[in-house]
Amino acid sequence: MLATRLGALLRSARTHRSLSRAELAERGGVSVRLVAELEQGKRPNVSLESALKLLRAAGVSVVARAPHGEVVEIRNPSAAALERGERSAQRRKTWTGRQVHLHASGGEPRPDRSKSKRLASVGRISRQAYSIAATGQRLAKGESKRQSGR
Repeated sequence: MLATRLGALLRSARTHRSLSRAELAERGGVSVRLVAELEQGKRPNVSLESALKLLRAAGVSVVARAPHGEVVEIRNPSAAALERGERSAQRRKTWTGRQVHLHASGGEPRPDRSKSKRLASVGRISRQAYSIAATGQRLAKGESKRQSGR
């Protein structure tokens, strides 16, 4: 079942980037046959190393979460640039050239706020974000101390 889902993801990423199976195999350092069999779900026992090589070559990020909450993201350094490029392309396609601010309660445009009010809002949100991040760090340190004390 995992191989089927992995194969579908790999095929989708490969076609989205306009790569042939041969190009993906070359970039990932594996055989074309492995790519084809994985995409077709005929290769249930592919090694983790080969799967990660192919996913990196296709620009797919992998997020691993440990039971205790630690998160590791495995991705090709160029994947971030690809993701930014995709988001930029999407924004260019959907940009109308006009910004409309909506009220939280309805669909009527609201009047523009002054620069000082916008800066005050940004400052308030930044303080809230800092507070949340600091609380998370304190909680994480507290959990690691409790675990090490066992």
